[in-house]
Amino acid sequence: MRIRMSVPEEHVSPHVVNAALEAVTRLDESLIKAGQSPTSHQLVTAGAVWKPEPPGDECFDNGATIAARGWGDCDDWAPLHAATLRTSGVDPGAKAIVIPSGPSTYHAIVERSDGSHEDPSLAAGMKPIRAGRVSGPSGEDAIEILACDPHDASRVYQGSLLPTQSPMSLHCGPTFAVRGTAKGFEARCDVPMYGVPMSAVRGCGVRGAASPYALSFQAYAPHPGSALQHAVVGALDTANATGMADVHDYYKMVALDGLLRGTPAIDVHRAIVGALCQCGCPAEQANAQARDHVVGAARMARRFVSRHHRARPRHRTHGAPAAAAWRA
Repeated sequence: MRIRMSVPEEHVSPHVVNAALEAVTRLDESLIKAGQSPTSHQLVTAGAVWKPEPPGDECFDNGATIAARGWGDCDDWAPLHAATLRTSGVDPGAKAIVIPSGPSTYHAIVERSDGSHEDPSLAAGMKPIRAGRVSGPSGEDAIEILACDPHDASRVYQGSLLPTQSPMSLHCGPTFAVRGTAKGFEARCDVPMYGVPMSAVRGCGVRGAASPYALSFQAYAPHPGSALQHAVVGALDTANATGMADVHDYYKMVALDGLLRGTPAIDVHRAIVGALCQCGCPAEQANAQARDHVVGAARMARRFVSRHHRARPRHRTHGAPAAAAWRA
């Protein structure tokens, strides 16, 4: 019997994926006890390797399938190794879980009862992410990708994923832009990704340009202020859903969104002060930060609207991503 489970992209999360990994782990336990599947140790000794699945549906396969074809990816090896630890009595509480490996990707490992982690894919030949290299079978060419910390220009990181969109600037904060198009106005909001797991690289002597990780949002509307407001809303929605935006960047966007909606500046200021105080920020500090966010947002809103409100939409839409950009 083959069971297939379809998960909408917006619902792919550790809470959902871990449940599927647990189901495979229990199946592997049953197969190992029945003598129908080797353990993870036996498979590695026999020469089975880690190998990424071809593009397409993601299959969580059991140990017998790994043994038959000679390879498995992380979501095959992790449940099998957890089942091996359970059936052998080494760790009855071991479980397969996923951890973030990028902005929208996960890697399956094993969590032991004491909270420590093991990665059976490494034992099966997956190359660890180190020295600026992405994971891959041992001996294969690797890609070197370096990234700047968006909130600390002195830090350089190695990552395994390219940014989905090249940012408009290396400025440490949200960046906004508006341009005229053939049918109205196009706005864009770039937000540095904060807290994405990456490995620090010190003293690597990086020279030249480096790309930071950034979330990028575009929106279209007949009016420049409306286009910008829609782009900012997209950034705020994703920041709320992922937690990948720095708190200061988040409230900069909140201030700009409120002013573009027509909310009085004093009300925007009070709302941000209240939110910061609820997060444990001292009242005096919260008041100062909120004032800076509102003043900066008001300045940007005036610049965008005054620059574009009389502009006629342009029929030439190719070229640079923005006619002008301002930094928060």
